Amino acid sequence: MELAVDGGQSGLRLGLASGGRILLTREEPGLAYASGLTVDAVARKVLAAWRALAPAVAPGASALPEATDASALPAASEATAASAPPVAPDAPVGTVCLGLTTLLGGPAADRELAERLFAGIGARRVLLTSDVVTAHAGAFAGRSGVVLAAGTGAIALGVAPDGHARQVDGWGYLYGDAGSGFWIGRRGLDAAYRGFDGRATPGPLTDRARHVFGDLGTAPQRLYLSPDAVAQVAGFAVHVLDLAGEDATARAIVEEAGRELAASVAAAARSLPCDEPVPVSWTGRLLRAPALRAAFEAELTARLPRALPAPPEGDGLAGAALLAATSRPGHYRTLIRTVER
Repeated sequence: MELAVDGGQSGLRLGLASGGRILLTREEPGLAYASGLTVDAVARKVLAAWRALAPAVAPGASALPEATDASALPAASEATAASAPPVAPDAPVGTVCLGLTTLLGGPAADRELAERLFAGIGARRVLLTSDVVTAHAGAFAGRSGVVLAAGTGAIALGVAPDGHARQVDGWGYLYGDAGSGFWIGRRGLDAAYRGFDGRATPGPLTDRARHVFGDLGTAPQRLYLSPDAVAQVAGFAVHVLDLAGEDATARAIVEEAGRELAASVAAAARSLPCDEPVPVSWTGRLLRAPALRAAFEAELTARLPRALPAPPEGDGLAGAALLAATSRPGHYRTLIRTVER
Protein backbone atom coordinates (compact mmCIF):
# COMPACT_ATOMS: atom_id res chain seq x y z
CA MET A 1 0.00 0.00 0.00
CA GLU A 2 1.03 3.62 -0.55
CA LEU A 3 -0.06 6.90 0.95
CA ALA A 4 -0.20 9.90 -1.38
CA VAL A 5 -0.26 13.46 -0.01
CA ASP A 6 -1.14 16.56 -2.02
CA GLY A 7 -0.45 19.48 0.30
CA GLY A 8 -1.49 22.84 -1.13
CA GLN A 9 -2.34 26.19 0.41
CA SER A 10 -6.10 25.74 0.04
CA GLY A 11 -6.34 22.09 1.04
CA LEU A 12 -4.35 19.02 2.02
CA ARG A 13 -5.51 15.72 0.55
CA LEU A 14 -4.47 12.21 1.45
CA GLY A 15 -5.05 9.19 -0.73
CA LEU A 16 -4.60 5.57 0.29
CA ALA A 17 -3.45 3.72 -2.81
CA SER A 18 -2.42 0.31 -4.06
CA GLY A 19 -0.18 0.00 -7.10
CA GLY A 20 -0.76 3.67 -7.86
CA ARG A 21 -4.55 3.41 -7.73
CA ILE A 22 -6.31 5.72 -5.28
CA LEU A 23 -8.73 3.80 -3.08
CA LEU A 24 -9.72 6.25 -0.34
CA THR A 25 -9.25 9.99 0.11
CA ARG A 26 -9.39 12.48 2.92
CA GLU A 27 -9.20 16.28 2.77
CA GLU A 28 -8.08 18.70 5.48
CA PRO A 29 -7.42 22.49 5.57
CA GLY A 30 -4.36 23.53 3.60
CA LEU A 31 -0.84 24.57 4.56
CA ALA A 32 -1.41 28.25 5.25
CA TYR A 33 1.66 30.48 5.20
CA ALA A 34 0.66 32.02 8.54
CA SER A 35 0.94 28.62 10.26
CA GLY A 36 4.72 28.79 9.89
CA LEU A 37 4.88 25.67 7.72
CA THR A 38 7.25 23.98 10.14
CA VAL A 39 7.94 20.26 10.12
CA ASP A 40 5.68 19.99 13.14
CA ALA A 41 2.82 21.78 11.38
CA VAL A 42 3.09 19.54 8.31
CA ALA A 43 3.43 16.36 10.37
CA ARG A 44 0.43 17.27 12.52
CA LYS A 45 -1.79 17.89 9.51
CA VAL A 46 -0.72 14.74 7.67
CA LEU A 47 -1.05 12.52 10.73
CA ALA A 48 -4.42 14.03 11.65
CA ALA A 49 -5.70 13.28 8.15
CA TRP A 50 -4.23 9.78 8.34
CA ARG A 51 -5.97 9.11 11.67
CA ALA A 52 -9.25 10.25 10.11
CA LEU A 53 -8.70 8.10 7.02
CA ALA A 54 -7.50 4.93 8.73
CA PRO A 55 -10.87 3.96 10.31
CA ALA A 56 -12.41 3.96 6.83
CA VAL A 57 -10.35 0.90 5.99
CA ALA A 58 -12.93 -1.84 5.95
CA PRO A 59 -12.45 -4.33 8.79
CA GLY A 60 -12.58 -7.96 7.83
CA ALA A 61 -11.62 -7.49 4.19
CA SER A 62 -9.67 -10.52 3.06
CA ALA A 63 -7.94 -9.15 0.01
CA LEU A 64 -6.88 -5.97 -1.65
CA PRO A 65 -8.80 -4.81 -4.73
CA GLU A 66 -6.96 -5.33 -7.97
CA ALA A 67 -4.89 -2.21 -8.67
CA THR A 68 -4.62 -0.55 -12.05
CA ASP A 69 -1.31 -0.03 -13.79
CA ALA A 70 0.46 2.88 -12.11
CA SER A 71 1.51 4.24 -15.50
CA ALA A 72 -2.08 5.13 -16.41
CA LEU A 73 -3.65 6.84 -13.46
CA PRO A 74 -7.04 8.54 -13.40
CA ALA A 75 -7.65 11.66 -11.35
CA ALA A 76 -8.17 10.98 -7.67
CA SER A 77 -11.87 10.96 -6.87
CA GLU A 78 -13.63 12.10 -3.75
CA ALA A 79 -13.99 8.55 -2.52
CA THR A 80 -15.78 7.84 0.73
CA ALA A 81 -15.75 4.85 3.03
CA ALA A 82 -19.19 3.90 1.75
CA SER A 83 -18.25 3.85 -1.94
CA ALA A 84 -14.62 2.76 -1.80
CA PRO A 85 -13.58 -0.86 -2.35
CA PRO A 86 -12.51 -2.78 0.76
CA VAL A 87 -8.92 -2.62 1.87
CA ALA A 88 -7.20 -5.31 3.91
CA PRO A 89 -6.88 -3.94 7.46
CA ASP A 90 -3.42 -5.43 7.94
CA ALA A 91 -1.98 -4.15 4.65
CA PRO A 92 1.01 -1.99 5.60
CA VAL A 93 1.77 1.38 4.04
CA GLY A 94 5.20 0.95 2.49
CA THR A 95 5.75 4.38 0.96
CA VAL A 96 4.45 7.86 1.65
CA CYS A 97 4.86 10.44 -1.12
CA LEU A 98 4.30 14.07 -0.17
CA GLY A 99 3.89 16.84 -2.72
CA LEU A 100 4.03 19.99 -0.60
CA THR A 101 3.49 23.65 -1.32
CA THR A 102 6.47 24.51 0.87
CA LEU A 103 10.11 23.66 1.45
CA LEU A 104 10.89 22.24 4.87
CA GLY A 105 14.44 23.48 5.33
CA GLY A 106 16.88 20.87 4.07
CA PRO A 107 17.95 17.27 4.77
CA ALA A 108 17.63 17.51 8.55
CA ALA A 109 14.02 18.71 8.28
CA ASP A 110 13.28 16.02 5.69
CA ARG A 111 14.58 13.35 8.07
CA GLU A 112 12.61 14.81 10.99
CA LEU A 113 9.34 14.74 9.04
CA ALA A 114 10.06 11.25 7.73
CA GLU A 115 10.72 9.96 11.27
CA ARG A 116 7.39 11.40 12.40
CA LEU A 117 5.65 9.58 9.54
CA PHE A 118 7.57 6.35 10.15
CA ALA A 119 6.35 6.41 13.74
CA GLY A 120 2.79 7.55 13.03
CA ILE A 121 2.01 5.55 9.90
CA GLY A 122 4.53 2.71 9.92
CA ALA A 123 5.89 3.43 6.46
CA ARG A 124 9.38 2.32 5.38
CA ARG A 125 10.06 5.03 2.77
CA VAL A 126 9.12 8.69 2.45
CA LEU A 127 9.37 10.70 -0.78
CA LEU A 128 9.38 14.48 -0.45
CA THR A 129 8.86 16.87 -3.33
CA SER A 130 7.01 19.97 -4.44
CA ASP A 131 3.30 19.81 -5.19
CA VAL A 132 4.06 20.93 -8.75
CA VAL A 133 6.13 17.77 -9.26
CA THR A 134 3.24 15.54 -8.19
CA ALA A 135 0.94 17.68 -10.35
CA HIS A 136 3.27 17.07 -13.30
CA ALA A 137 3.40 13.33 -12.67
CA GLY A 138 -0.39 13.19 -12.46
CA ALA A 139 -1.03 15.37 -15.50
CA PHE A 140 1.26 13.38 -17.80
CA ALA A 141 1.17 9.99 -16.04
CA GLY A 142 4.92 10.33 -15.59
CA ARG A 143 5.80 11.48 -19.11
CA SER A 144 7.62 14.69 -20.09
CA GLY A 145 5.98 18.04 -20.79
CA VAL A 146 5.06 21.32 -19.10
CA VAL A 147 2.46 21.53 -16.37
CA LEU A 148 0.92 24.70 -14.99
CA ALA A 149 -0.32 24.48 -11.41
CA ALA A 150 -2.67 27.42 -10.93
CA GLY A 151 -4.64 27.77 -7.74
CA THR A 152 -3.96 29.98 -4.74
CA GLY A 153 -0.41 30.21 -6.13
CA ALA A 154 0.96 29.62 -9.62
CA ILE A 155 3.97 27.71 -10.86
CA ALA A 156 4.98 26.03 -14.11
CA LEU A 157 7.31 23.05 -14.39
CA GLY A 158 8.87 21.71 -17.54
CA VAL A 159 10.49 18.27 -17.42
CA ALA A 160 12.34 16.78 -20.41
CA PRO A 161 12.80 13.05 -21.11
CA ASP A 162 16.44 13.32 -20.00
CA GLY A 163 15.42 14.77 -16.64
CA HIS A 164 16.30 18.39 -17.41
CA ALA A 165 13.78 20.47 -15.47
CA ARG A 166 12.87 24.14 -15.33
CA GLN A 167 10.64 25.74 -12.70
CA VAL A 168 9.07 29.11 -13.45
CA ASP A 169 7.48 31.27 -10.75
CA GLY A 170 5.99 29.70 -7.65
CA TRP A 171 7.85 32.32 -5.61
CA GLY A 172 4.93 32.92 -3.28
CA TYR A 173 2.36 35.63 -2.73
CA LEU A 174 4.83 38.35 -1.66
CA TYR A 175 6.65 38.66 -4.98
CA GLY A 176 5.54 35.88 -7.31
CA ASP A 177 2.66 33.58 -8.29
CA ALA A 178 1.74 35.80 -11.24
CA GLY A 179 -1.73 35.05 -12.58
CA SER A 180 -2.67 32.95 -9.55
CA GLY A 181 -5.83 33.06 -7.48
CA PHE A 182 -4.11 35.30 -4.94
CA TRP A 183 -2.76 37.51 -7.74
CA ILE A 184 -6.25 37.93 -9.22
CA GLY A 185 -7.92 38.39 -5.84
CA ARG A 186 -5.32 40.94 -4.74
CA ARG A 187 -5.82 43.03 -7.88
CA GLY A 188 -9.58 42.74 -7.58
CA LEU A 189 -9.44 44.06 -4.02
CA ASP A 190 -7.09 46.83 -5.10
CA ALA A 191 -9.68 47.95 -7.65
CA ALA A 192 -12.46 47.58 -5.08
CA TYR A 193 -10.67 49.81 -2.58
CA ARG A 194 -9.88 52.41 -5.22
CA GLY A 195 -13.62 52.73 -5.71
CA PHE A 196 -14.21 52.73 -1.97
CA ASP A 197 -11.79 55.53 -1.09
CA GLY A 198 -12.45 57.74 -4.11
CA ARG A 199 -9.38 57.14 -6.28
CA ALA A 200 -11.70 55.66 -8.90
CA THR A 201 -15.40 55.46 -9.60
CA PRO A 202 -16.99 52.66 -7.54
CA GLY A 203 -17.93 49.70 -9.69
CA PRO A 204 -19.05 46.07 -9.42
CA LEU A 205 -15.80 45.01 -7.73
CA THR A 206 -16.36 47.49 -4.89
CA ASP A 207 -19.92 46.26 -4.46
CA ARG A 208 -18.82 42.63 -4.49
CA ALA A 209 -16.00 43.23 -2.00
CA ARG A 210 -18.47 44.90 0.35
CA HIS A 211 -20.80 41.92 0.02
CA VAL A 212 -17.98 39.45 0.74
CA PHE A 213 -16.01 41.28 3.44
CA GLY A 214 -18.62 43.58 4.96
CA ASP A 215 -17.61 47.10 5.96
CA LEU A 216 -14.57 47.85 3.81
CA GLY A 217 -13.39 50.44 6.29
CA THR A 218 -12.84 47.81 8.98
CA ALA A 219 -12.16 44.76 6.78
CA PRO A 220 -8.35 45.29 6.75
CA GLN A 221 -8.25 45.06 10.55
CA ARG A 222 -9.84 41.64 10.34
CA LEU A 223 -8.06 40.39 7.23
CA TYR A 224 -4.50 41.33 8.11
CA LEU A 225 -4.74 39.54 11.45
CA SER A 226 -6.37 36.43 10.02
CA PRO A 227 -4.27 33.23 9.83
CA ASP A 228 -5.84 32.45 6.45
CA ALA A 229 -5.49 35.92 4.92
CA VAL A 230 -3.81 34.54 1.78
CA ALA A 231 -6.65 32.08 1.23
CA GLN A 232 -9.28 34.78 1.79
CA VAL A 233 -7.67 37.11 -0.73
CA ALA A 234 -7.31 34.25 -3.20
CA GLY A 235 -10.95 33.41 -2.62
CA PHE A 236 -11.95 36.81 -3.97
CA ALA A 237 -10.60 35.68 -7.37
CA VAL A 238 -13.86 33.76 -7.84
CA HIS A 239 -15.73 37.06 -7.78
CA VAL A 240 -13.31 38.78 -10.15
CA LEU A 241 -13.72 35.91 -12.60
CA ASP A 242 -17.48 36.01 -12.18
CA LEU A 243 -17.60 39.73 -12.97
CA ALA A 244 -15.25 39.56 -15.96
CA GLY A 245 -18.15 39.19 -18.36
CA GLU A 246 -19.77 42.48 -17.35
CA ASP A 247 -17.08 44.69 -15.83
CA ALA A 248 -14.15 46.07 -17.82
CA THR A 249 -11.86 46.32 -14.79
CA ALA A 250 -12.43 42.69 -13.79
CA ARG A 251 -12.01 41.60 -17.39
CA ALA A 252 -8.69 43.41 -17.69
CA ILE A 253 -7.41 41.70 -14.52
CA VAL A 254 -8.44 38.27 -15.80
CA GLU A 255 -6.92 38.82 -19.23
CA GLU A 256 -3.64 39.95 -17.70
CA ALA A 257 -3.66 36.89 -15.44
CA GLY A 258 -4.05 34.65 -18.50
CA ARG A 259 -1.07 36.32 -20.15
CA GLU A 260 1.04 35.89 -17.03
CA LEU A 261 0.22 32.18 -16.78
CA ALA A 262 1.03 31.63 -20.45
CA ALA A 263 4.34 33.45 -20.03
CA SER A 264 5.28 31.06 -17.22
CA VAL A 265 4.44 28.02 -19.34
CA ALA A 266 6.42 29.35 -22.31
CA ALA A 267 9.46 29.96 -20.11
CA ALA A 268 9.23 26.48 -18.57
CA ALA A 269 9.10 24.96 -22.07
CA ARG A 270 12.76 25.92 -22.54
CA SER A 271 13.59 22.74 -20.64
CA LEU A 272 12.39 20.65 -23.58
CA PRO A 273 13.92 20.22 -27.05
CA CYS A 274 13.33 23.39 -29.08
CA ASP A 275 12.45 21.56 -32.31
CA GLU A 276 9.68 19.31 -31.00
CA PRO A 277 6.04 19.78 -29.97
CA VAL A 278 5.58 20.62 -26.29
CA PRO A 279 2.88 18.76 -24.34
CA VAL A 280 1.20 21.26 -22.01
CA SER A 281 -1.31 20.55 -19.27
CA TRP A 282 -2.57 22.17 -16.10
CA THR A 283 -3.92 21.48 -12.66
CA GLY A 284 -5.99 23.46 -10.18
CA ARG A 285 -9.46 24.94 -10.48
CA LEU A 286 -8.48 28.36 -11.75
CA LEU A 287 -8.39 27.52 -15.46
CA ARG A 288 -11.93 26.20 -15.35
CA ALA A 289 -13.05 29.83 -15.64
CA PRO A 290 -13.85 30.43 -19.35
CA ALA A 291 -12.52 34.01 -19.52
CA LEU A 292 -9.20 33.10 -17.93
CA ARG A 293 -8.87 29.94 -20.00
CA ALA A 294 -9.48 31.87 -23.23
CA ALA A 295 -6.89 34.53 -22.34
CA PHE A 296 -4.36 31.87 -21.36
CA GLU A 297 -4.82 29.82 -24.53
CA ALA A 298 -4.62 32.87 -26.81
CA GLU A 299 -1.37 34.05 -25.23
CA LEU A 300 0.07 30.53 -25.15
CA THR A 301 -0.56 30.13 -28.88
CA ALA A 302 1.19 33.43 -29.55
CA ARG A 303 4.19 32.68 -27.31
CA LEU A 304 4.56 28.95 -27.92
CA PRO A 305 3.06 27.86 -31.25
CA ARG A 306 4.41 24.32 -30.82
CA ALA A 307 2.43 23.82 -27.61
CA LEU A 308 0.07 20.85 -27.54
CA PRO A 309 -2.42 21.67 -24.74
CA ALA A 310 -4.40 18.79 -23.28
CA PRO A 311 -6.41 18.26 -20.09
CA PRO A 312 -4.50 16.45 -17.34
CA GLU A 313 -4.72 12.67 -17.16
CA GLY A 314 -4.72 12.88 -13.37
CA ASP A 315 -4.33 15.38 -10.56
CA GLY A 316 -1.61 15.98 -7.99
CA LEU A 317 -2.89 13.25 -5.68
CA ALA A 318 -2.82 10.76 -8.55
CA GLY A 319 0.72 11.91 -9.33
CA ALA A 320 1.82 11.35 -5.74
CA ALA A 321 0.31 7.87 -5.85
CA LEU A 322 2.15 7.11 -9.09
CA LEU A 323 5.49 8.24 -7.66
CA ALA A 324 4.92 6.30 -4.44
CA ALA A 325 4.25 3.12 -6.43
CA THR A 326 7.46 3.31 -8.48
CA SER A 327 10.85 2.15 -7.27
CA ARG A 328 12.75 4.55 -9.56
CA PRO A 329 11.84 8.22 -10.02
CA GLY A 330 13.01 8.34 -13.66
CA HIS A 331 13.23 11.86 -15.01
CA TYR A 332 12.01 13.20 -11.64
CA ARG A 333 15.18 11.94 -9.96
CA THR A 334 16.60 15.43 -9.30
CA LEU A 335 13.27 16.71 -7.97
CA ILE A 336 12.53 14.14 -5.26
CA ARG A 337 14.22 13.60 -1.90
CA THR A 338 14.00 10.05 -0.52
CA VAL A 339 14.27 9.12 3.16
CA GLU A 340 14.29 5.44 4.11
CA ARG A 341 13.83 3.85 7.48
